[in-house]
Amino acid sequence: MDDYEVDLRDYFHVLWKQKWIVILTFLVAVVTALGISYASPKTYQTETSLLILPPLATEVGGEVTGTVFSPETYNRLALSGDLLEEVIDDVYLDGGGTSVSTLRSRMKVEVEQSTAKDFPGRFPLYLRVTLTGTDPEGLPLLAETWARHFIERNTQLFLSRTAQSYDYVKENFDEVEQNLLAKEEEQKLYRQANPEPVIQAEVTALQRVYESCSSELANKRQQLANAETRLSALRDVLAREPEYFTLERGLSREALWNFLSAEISQEELASLPALNVQEQVLNSTYVFIRRDIAATDAEVQGLRGEVAYLESSVAETRKAFEEKQVQLVEVEANLDRLNRGIQVLDDAYTSLATKLQEARIARVEAPDPIRIVESPIVPSHSIAPNKKMNVAVAGVLGLFGGILLAFFAHYLQSGDTEEQAKKSSQPLDGEESDEVS
Repeated sequence: MDDYEVDLRDYFHVLWKQKWIVILTFLVAVVTALGISYASPKTYQTETSLLILPPLATEVGGEVTGTVFSPETYNRLALSGDLLEEVIDDVYLDGGGTSVSTLRSRMKVEVEQSTAKDFPGRFPLYLRVTLTGTDPEGLPLLAETWARHFIERNTQLFLSRTAQSYDYVKENFDEVEQNLLAKEEEQKLYRQANPEPVIQAEVTALQRVYESCSSELANKRQQLANAETRLSALRDVLAREPEYFTLERGLSREALWNFLSAEISQEELASLPALNVQEQVLNSTYVFIRRDIAATDAEVQGLRGEVAYLESSVAETRKAFEEKQVQLVEVEANLDRLNRGIQVLDDAYTSLATKLQEARIARVEAPDPIRIVESPIVPSHSIAPNKKMNVAVAGVLGLFGGILLAFFAHYLQSGDTEEQAKKSSQPLDGEESDEVS
C-alpha cells in the first residue's frame, strides 16, 4: 500500500475554493455577537471593603491573645439569608425588589488575611464585597445598606469577650451596688433602733445593780438569820425566866412590939409565928429580855421586809439583765450577719467594679471592630457586555466554524463527483465485454 502524503497546498486550495462559506460564517458570528451585545442590558459593578479587627484580650500572665474566624465563616456571615432579607426590605421599600438568592448570586465576597510573627493570631481581616447589577445608581445604596446591616449584626460578635461582657457586668454591678446600699441602709437603721453601745452599757449597769442587790440581799439574809437566832434564844431564855419574884418576910420589930403591947388572946398569940408577909416583885431581867425580844422582833420584821424587797429587786434586775443580755446577743448576731452580708456585697462590688472598668476600657479601645475602609461609588462604566471581547470570540468561533463548514462542503462535493464518475464509467465497461466475447 502506497503511503499517502498530505499536502498543505490542498488545504489552502480547499479553503480558497470555499472562501465564501468561511467569510459568511465569520460575518454571521460577528454580526450575531454585535446584536447580542447591543441587545443585552449593561451590567455595572461596585465594591465596598470592611476592615475587621480581631478581638484582643489580656489573659492570665499578661499575654495578649487574639483569634479570628475562618474565611468560610465570614463568607457565610456576609451572605446569610436573614441579612440579605433585611437589606432587600430596607432598599426596596415598595416591595418590588429582588430575591435573596438573586442578590446572593450578584455578590462576591473575598477575605484577605495578614499575619504577624510576633503576635499570637492573625489580624486584621480585609473583607471585600463586589456587587453587580444593571442599576448603576442603586448599586452603591445596596452596598452601603449591606455594610451597615453587616456591621450592626456582627459588631458584638467580633468584640472581645471582655467588651462583650460589658452589658452583663454593668447590669450585675448596678444590682450589687443597689443591694449594697440597701444593706448599708438596713444596718444604719438597725443600729439606730438597737444601739449596741447603749445596750452594752445597760447590760453592764444592770449587772452591777444585780451584783450589788445580790450582795446586799446576802448581807440582809445573814442579818435576818442572826436576828432570828437571837430572837429564838431570847424567847427560850424568856420562857425560863419568871415575870415576878414572890418575897416572904415576917413582922417587923415595930409591928411585933405594937402587937405585943396590945392585948391579945391566947389564940392570936398562938398564930403569931405563922404571920408571914408575901410580896411580888417584877423581874427586871424578864422585863429586859421582853424589851430585847420586842426590839429583836422588830428588827427581824424589818429585815424580812428588806429581804423580800431585795429578793423582788434581784429577781426583776436579773430578769431585765437576762432580757438585755439576750437582746445584746441578738443585736450582735444581727449586726454580724449584716456585716457579713455587707462584706460579701462589698467584695462583689469591688470585683465587678474592676471587671466593669476592664470592659469599659476594652470597649473604648475597640469601639468599632468593623470599619468601612472603602465606600461604594457609582460606577462610571459598565463591565458587561464587553463588545470587543464578544466580537473577538465570535469572530474566532465563526472562523473555525467556517473552516469546518468549508471542509464539510468540500467533502460533500468530492463525494458527489466520485458518484458521477462511477456512473459515467459503467456503460463503457459493458461495451468492452461484448467486444471481447
